[in-house]
Amino acid sequence: MVLSANNHINSKKMKKLFSMLVMLAFVLTLPAQEQKKEIVIKREGMMKANPAHLAPQFTPEQQKQMADFKLNLQKEMIQIDNQLNEKKAQLKTLEQVEKPNMKSVYAKIDEITNLQNQKMKAAATHKNNVRSILTDEQRVKFDLMQGKGMMHKRGDMTMMRRGGNMMMHKGGDNKMQQQGRMMLMSKQRQMMGKEGQKLHKDEVITD
Repeated sequence: MVLSANNHINSKKMKKLFSMLVMLAFVLTLPAQEQKKEIVIKREGMMKANPAHLAPQFTPEQQKQMADFKLNLQKEMIQIDNQLNEKKAQLKTLEQVEKPNMKSVYAKIDEITNLQNQKMKAAATHKNNVRSILTDEQRVKFDLMQGKGMMHKRGDMTMMRRGGNMMMHKGGDNKMQQQGRMMLMSKQRQMMGKEGQKLHKDEVITD
């Protein structure tokens, strides 16, 4: 009877230990599940926020004109970019000599900023050319699309930064989960060892 009572007590302890293990395992996996849900929600939000359906409808003539504007802009940008690359290489050479001539360095920087200004002005001219061929309704939608485009670019950058932070946190969470599992296994072995020793003593006493 003593052995039966001890077995019943040990059985209750093992059930309690098993319940604790299940709860701890659930707690350890919860952060990873929450991260996955957050990523899915953000991805769905970005898809639903797509403003493509707000784009104005252009006539064939307008489309041809805009294609010409775009081609001219691209040609101009290529030339400016080529000059920018040359100026930046020249600036690098000026800066990396033993004793740089700062007057020459500053002059080269001015040349580079002038070219960058040209790019901005070319883009502004292109935008104005496009707006000039639109109707009032099209112009409003076009301006809204431009604003949405800027917001999406900023949103993408924010998502990239958050994504990097989430990866860092995820790595930390995985490390914590591994440590938790190791501690859990160690605790389980200790408790099972103690239970085994107690069972052995109980059997000896019963005998």
